[in-house]
Amino acid sequence: MPIQSEWQYLNGSNGKVRAYISSIEPVNEPRPTVLVIQEIWGVDAHIQNVVERFAAAGYVAIAPDLFADQGIRSEELSEERIVEAKSFLHSIPHTSWFNPSERENAILQQPQEKQATLRTTLNTLFGKLDPSKSENFIRILKDLADYARNTHPKTKGMPVTSVGFCLGGALSAVLAAQNPNHAGSIVFYGRPPRQNIANIDCPVLGFYGGEDQNITNLIPDFEEEMKKHEKSFEAIVYPYAQHAFYNDTNPTYHPKYARDAFARTLTFLNRVTNT
Repeated sequence: MPIQSEWQYLNGSNGKVRAYISSIEPVNEPRPTVLVIQEIWGVDAHIQNVVERFAAAGYVAIAPDLFADQGIRSEELSEERIVEAKSFLHSIPHTSWFNPSERENAILQQPQEKQATLRTTLNTLFGKLDPSKSENFIRILKDLADYARNTHPKTKGMPVTSVGFCLGGALSAVLAAQNPNHAGSIVFYGRPPRQNIANIDCPVLGFYGGEDQNITNLIPDFEEEMKKHEKSFEAIVYPYAQHAFYNDTNPTYHPKYARDAFARTLTFLNRVTNT
């Protein structure tokens, strides 16, 4: 059966939402939903491919474009500009990504005609990581979860889960804390939530890199909080993995760990959506 994938524009509580949706067609019965939540690079070719992987596994997979305002991307966050920014960042040490002065010094080594646009795109991208910006992202995710659970004919009445990466990983966990109907959240190297942990009602599965200590060092405290509130959380830490080890377009990609994580992900999804 063929996988059908397309961009759609849906109505949310705050306006139009642009989303990449994929499923195997034709299938008559409704299927569970996997919300695939983007990295900082947006719903790029890699995330679209991940969406299609979940569709091939029998789910309806939906990836909202969190960077689109009323369904439209701003110029500084166009796909072309983000590709250029990603290429630049992968040419400098990862420690310089989040150090404004080091990042600026690296920008000044680029051709002069590229510096201004590169600077603007990077400042906008890293601004999206500000926790204060997550409220709008969560609103979009809640809207899509409600749409999938209550309206979409392919998914109506079926469980809704989420799988997020980096920025999206953090949002996947927050969604579990703010949506009592959520069936399960998977976190790939995302920061754990600090609030509303007692409100999490679904199982949470996390994958982390042993070399990604800025993230991984936060997990024991979150694990302890989850235990204290009798919540279900399993953390898988791959000892030699770096950040974004699942992204096969990144130099940090680790095929063995990515393969294991995807197998565990499918097992988890099958368990929490087996209604």
